Amino acid sequence: MNAQDRTRFATAIHGTFEIYSPKPVSDLLMNIWWAALKPYGIDDVCNALTKHISDPERGQYQPKPADVLRFLTASASEKLENLQGQAEMQWMNVTRAIQRTGAYKTPTFKDPITAAVVTGLGGWVFICSKTERDLEFLRRQFISMYVEFERRPVDQLPNHIAGLEDVQKHKATQTNQLANLEKGLAEFRKKSA
Repeated sequence: MNAQDRTRFATAIHGTFEIYSPKPVSDLLMNIWWAALKPYGIDDVCNALTKHISDPERGQYQPKPADVLRFLTASASEKLENLQGQAEMQWMNVTRAIQRTGAYKTPTFKDPITAAVVTGLGGWVFICSKTERDLEFLRRQFISMYVEFERRPVDQLPNHIAGLEDVQKHKATQTNQLANLEKGLAEFRKKSA
């Protein structure tokens, strides 16, 4: 959470505590709660407070930060599991693209994180050159990198995938540009001489 979330956080804590006791929450107690839950998002904290209140066993008692953290960490592990499942599905898209397009064509992936991970793992041609056994190792790396990249803003991710066809076109363009530059320099030298 950040400073802008402090008001919403205070409202959630006050509302939760009013359920259990009419006694107001002190500034010291509010600061303790803030320090304990600050690493989490405000929506996640509010959801965890609601889960505590709704818990038939523990919800009978006024929550402590540890009660709310229990729901937050369970939620974090669920999110990680879901994200790993999503990464696994994207890996299946990568392996299908290997079979369909091979190293020569450039694949297109709807998910920008998938494209970034492919680039981060060494590029399309590199991945296509791997054996089945190597691909199993790469799958684990893909999932790990996917989870890491998912936490970053999309515009900060590497995102250019190129098959051999595009690489060869780029090299040809660069060669033509270099030849044109050399030709221009030669003409300039003739005029200057």
